[in-house]
Amino acid sequence: MLRDYTVPRVVIAGTSSGVGKTTVATGLMGALSERGLRVQGFKVGPDYIDPSYHTQATKRYSRNLDSYMLRESQIAESVVRSSSDADISIIEGVMGLYDGVGGSSDKGSTASVAKLLKAPVILVVDAWSSARSIAASVLGFRTFDPEVNLAGVILNRVAGEKHARWCTQAIEKNTKVRVLGWLPKSGGVGLPERHLGLIPYTEGNAEVEDTVKTLTGFVGENIDLVMIGDVARSAPPLRHPEMHERTRKKGSVKIGIALDEAFSFYYADAIDLLRRNGAEIIGFSPLHDSALPEGLDGVYIGGGFPETFSAALEGNTTMRQSMKRHLENGLPAFAECGGLMYLTKSISDFAGSRRAMVGILDAETQMTKKLTLAYTLARAKKDSIISKTGDSLRGHEYHFSRIESIPEDASFAYEMTRGTGIADHREGWQSHRVLGCYSHIHLCSSPRSAARFVRSCLAYSRS
Repeated sequence: MLRDYTVPRVVIAGTSSGVGKTTVATGLMGALSERGLRVQGFKVGPDYIDPSYHTQATKRYSRNLDSYMLRESQIAESVVRSSSDADISIIEGVMGLYDGVGGSSDKGSTASVAKLLKAPVILVVDAWSSARSIAASVLGFRTFDPEVNLAGVILNRVAGEKHARWCTQAIEKNTKVRVLGWLPKSGGVGLPERHLGLIPYTEGNAEVEDTVKTLTGFVGENIDLVMIGDVARSAPPLRHPEMHERTRKKGSVKIGIALDEAFSFYYADAIDLLRRNGAEIIGFSPLHDSALPEGLDGVYIGGGFPETFSAALEGNTTMRQSMKRHLENGLPAFAECGGLMYLTKSISDFAGSRRAMVGILDAETQMTKKLTLAYTLARAKKDSIISKTGDSLRGHEYHFSRIESIPEDASFAYEMTRGTGIADHREGWQSHRVLGCYSHIHLCSSPRSAARFVRSCLAYSRS
């Protein structure tokens, strides 16, 4: 049965990457939260780091909305489910408003998600070195796709009051789009970065916390928050099937999830899907804990920055020994990208220093200067702990490393029809009951994968 859900929502999009979407979106989330609103954050695309800033600003887990990896119904369900007790939902876009998987369609773009959710769009425009011409750019974005509701503009990197006035007059007169505020060019506001982008908040970095506080004040002082709320409330109700939970017996299996400075890349909706299939989620730290928690039936090691913390990971000998012993004894483990790297014999960093890792996968990890970045599509050629032969799983690759010295008899579960994988378009290295992938696979892209992982863990618990 279809039902109308009232979800005040707005998309923060950009004319391109680097125009200040994360600054504006995070600042808005923080400023609205400070004023007593319950704010739900979202990020378009396969991004783990921006959502960590949203989570810090709102104190609620941010969610990813990706029209390549997820079906339209799943995107709508994520918004309806996680926004049910929120006053406003802020959706940060990816790249430019119309940029997606390719040039011939809007698949994977911010625009595709905005249209699906019938959400008004606020466009962040870099105003530096521009004045009246900025109206031509905004007009192009407004008319490029008539189905996109461009409801407002926020100007970034503005030189001063006069510059803001000129830009505002040109935009509002020639495009009929409102300017909702402007941010002055400031050398004091920025987001800390490293080789894969921004530094994730989960590292507990004081600089990151201070930055989020600064963004909250910076945006709150310069953007009309009342108008932002008005735009969000102008969104029509979302029509979506009524949701009925069909949760397995809670706590039927215990899955340990690596979560610390080195490992933090997870989709919140995928973790929730594991819970709905009966998993009890138990966090642990490969950096700081001396051993795996007692009584685990499975392990999930996501991506992150093991190369940055390789010395500390190597130094935690008891954890590495505990991990290898349990995996050799058949504990199911799903490891993605950084997790895959951690389970190899070693990681050699950018400077060439080699650090010992777990060693359950008989290969070496070498950091490189070459970026591997792509959406992925993996087709299962063998059964694994998360899929059956013939299943398709979608995800993305994003790393500066390669796996070397792979044994000739290594067993791979997947063939990549899109993306690179571990080697020669092979993906999903299986050893014992370990499944290691370079792809960050979104478990929701093949919903029965979460259920199969839980069943694999349940089988281990009964063995």
